[in-house]
Amino acid sequence: MTAILQNLDDIIESRRIFKTAKTAVDTIKELVTLILMSEMSDPGDEVYFVSPWISNVPLFDNRNGTFDAINPDWGHRLIRLVDITSHLIRLGCTVHLVVRSDKHNQYFLDQLTEIIEDEGLLHSLKILKRDPLHTKGILTKHGVLIGSMNLTYNGFTELDEVVTYDKAEQDIATARLAFSSYKKES
Repeated sequence: MTAILQNLDDIIESRRIFKTAKTAVDTIKELVTLILMSEMSDPGDEVYFVSPWISNVPLFDNRNGTFDAINPDWGHRLIRLVDITSHLIRLGCTVHLVVRSDKHNQYFLDQLTEIIEDEGLLHSLKILKRDPLHTKGILTKHGVLIGSMNLTYNGFTELDEVVTYDKAEQDIATARLAFSSYKKES
């Protein structure tokens, strides 16, 4: 699997996807899957999920065991954002969630907080509430995904969205500066 991810890194420097409810839905999910798989295979110190609205969306389909190598404890089921986020924390990442102070987000935040707190890892989860937040993105050690898409069911499937994935060091550094500024504003 690492060889596949390395080959992907060699091919893709930047990618822009325009999605409607009928086109490119799978393309965005596959890109997010590859971004998160890459991070779990070679984790960095911190990951940012910036999304005004966030939900426990299913991202990986592990019903046939495709992702058992990443985490055999997941079992054969749909793997959701809370599973991936908590796994990143177990791998040693500090996860920063930047969201709006909105009741829609609370279910996801409560689920994740409960899991991480039970494992004694709450210090590695940073929840930053910012109003009004409109920026959306995922920042990892390997790249940055930025665009119009919230990390919700509607963002992934129903709404027209555009996202850009960049893995150039300068783009990652620029996003890291912008996203880390949320910590100072909290």
